Amino acid sequence: MRKFDWKNVLKRGAALALAFMIAVSVPSYGAAAAQAAVPSGAGRPGIKKQLPDAADYSQRPYEHYSTQVIDQAMEDFEKACQTEGQEEEVLRLYDLIISEFDRLATMTYMAQIEYDKDVSNEAAAQEQAYTTDLYAELGDKAASCISRGLATSYANALEDRIGGEYVSMVEYYQEDSQERQELDKKEQELLRQYDQLAADDITVEYNGQQWNYQRLETEEDLSTDTYRDILKELSREKNRILGNKFMELVQVRDQIAGVSGYDNYAEYAYNAVYGRDYTMEDAKKLCGNVKDTIVPLNDDMWYLDVDYASYDSLDELESSSAEDMFNAVGPALVRTQPELGEIFQYMRDNHLYDIQAGAEGEDRADSSYTVALPSYKDAFIFINRSNTFRDYQSLIHEFGHFSSYYYNAGPELYQGFNVDVCEIQSQGLELLVTRQAESMLGEGAEAYVFETLTDMLYVTITACMFQEFEEAVYRNPDMTLEEMNRKFKEIQDSYDGWYYRVYGDECYEWVDIPHLFHSPMYYIGYGTSALSALDLWVLSGDDWDLAVDTYMGILHEGMDAPYKGTISKWGMRDVFDQPQMEDLARDIRSIQGLADGSEVQPGEELPQESDGYDTNTALQGQRMLSAVMILLLGVGAVIVLQVMILCVGVVVLWVLVKGRKEKD
Repeated sequence: MRKFDWKNVLKRGAALALAFMIAVSVPSYGAAAAQAAVPSGAGRPGIKKQLPDAADYSQRPYEHYSTQVIDQAMEDFEKACQTEGQEEEVLRLYDLIISEFDRLATMTYMAQIEYDKDVSNEAAAQEQAYTTDLYAELGDKAASCISRGLATSYANALEDRIGGEYVSMVEYYQEDSQERQELDKKEQELLRQYDQLAADDITVEYNGQQWNYQRLETEEDLSTDTYRDILKELSREKNRILGNKFMELVQVRDQIAGVSGYDNYAEYAYNAVYGRDYTMEDAKKLCGNVKDTIVPLNDDMWYLDVDYASYDSLDELESSSAEDMFNAVGPALVRTQPELGEIFQYMRDNHLYDIQAGAEGEDRADSSYTVALPSYKDAFIFINRSNTFRDYQSLIHEFGHFSSYYYNAGPELYQGFNVDVCEIQSQGLELLVTRQAESMLGEGAEAYVFETLTDMLYVTITACMFQEFEEAVYRNPDMTLEEMNRKFKEIQDSYDGWYYRVYGDECYEWVDIPHLFHSPMYYIGYGTSALSALDLWVLSGDDWDLAVDTYMGILHEGMDAPYKGTISKWGMRDVFDQPQMEDLARDIRSIQGLADGSEVQPGEELPQESDGYDTNTALQGQRMLSAVMILLLGVGAVIVLQVMILCVGVVVLWVLVKGRKEKD
């Protein structure tokens, strides 16, 4: 997600993970699409299209974007639309506007990648700011220009060229007001300030000495009390610095909601930013269901006995290179679905990835995400390595997003997203691939599967926590920082309260979640999608082929498919229905041996055909964080929820806001 709501090109995260770009779907056509139901498991889709012509990333030059071509194209387009006998020219200029905006988007995402390699690089930061702002400005102008063309005698020709699914998005588009544009720019500037603050070192004084997080973790012979005291001071200082920036963002977003016709930003985000086909009332029911079913399941999972030797094997992954990861994950994807293996090999061959840890002297963004490269009809994966087994999870997760971009490439100007479905495409793949864990990781399979499953439960719970927290804040935008800290602690307590450290009646560490800054009201999409991914995993133990068919069907649904419509279409459980949630939790308990009836164990390999994938490099070591360390350091600081950067189509917001105003 980065940085504006709809026209939000890039939302990069730090700290716990992620980034992504905000996603929007249009309920009007999304709901209709969901009604055109395809029978569940109706046959695995074939290759949708040929892979794009190979172009190594190193051969894709970055160019500072000049607006000259697109500005002239828009001017000539409007003139041609007012002149008879210019149909061919009108369509040529339309195509040029679309392709130029694709090129701008590609440069925007490439600039983001370069910036995230080192957020302290001033030149990269300036270029990122330039392209991000330009993306919003020109997207606004291009959509308005095409909208005016649709009001001329060339409407039929343009509608045929645009396509019916997109015409409704742009037909009545209007440019933002100057006030709204200024608020967008102000929000982006605050986010850039947050990026810098999040990357800066936090230092506090304790007993006359300066301490930071690095010194705290490496200092020997600290007593437990001293460690806790220093950690508290560091957490409080970080909360003060980042929390104050968050309060500024809340105020700006409250103004954005106001000028867009909404009472508060929470309602605005649900409808205008994410275009969800469920309401905040539905989300409230989900949070209650999670407290009743998933929280007890998660608590019980911690008492399962996992072989320490399996964790020792995962420890050995610490020094594995990106090539080692590819050599392990690639064959697992081939065994899961051969078509996915072909796409993975394309990504690998063309170096459409940056997977490494930050070098000395660089402030590499602590994020994992995937961005589209519209001019090339593919995408790019960025992963900041933790040098643990979680890098393997990140790669599989992000590749789910990469595959979605491959299958669903379309004009950037019209690109929409439903975040909940997009995250099934990534988290669902993570869980399906656990069925190949033994061949992928050998003795480490048992621990890997256990960690992946408990991650999904954790994601579900924290997603609901953040949903409640953000809704409370945006409904009361004048909350003080102290009130926010107390509110978060109060909400956490209602979920059994052990996810983030608590100091008295306050919790400071919610500021570690970059989504709260870059992607407001986004996080609940991780919860809905994680539950659906778990549903898919349960199905994979009973009927592997049906589970893969279902996943591939969801992958082909696109990035703007409605969540409730999609899970209904593919015969999956309704996560908003308590009996179905109880049924899902019961099935997971059974598989995990927490109840009778276990059949397929988590790490049990399903029979597969030979993949023929060439693997030459042996996996090597990596250190794993034990459950004890997770509890000590705070689960939220360890679990890396890889996310994609979603690029938001620039015309979707107007459709949603227009509908809201007409309703009012």
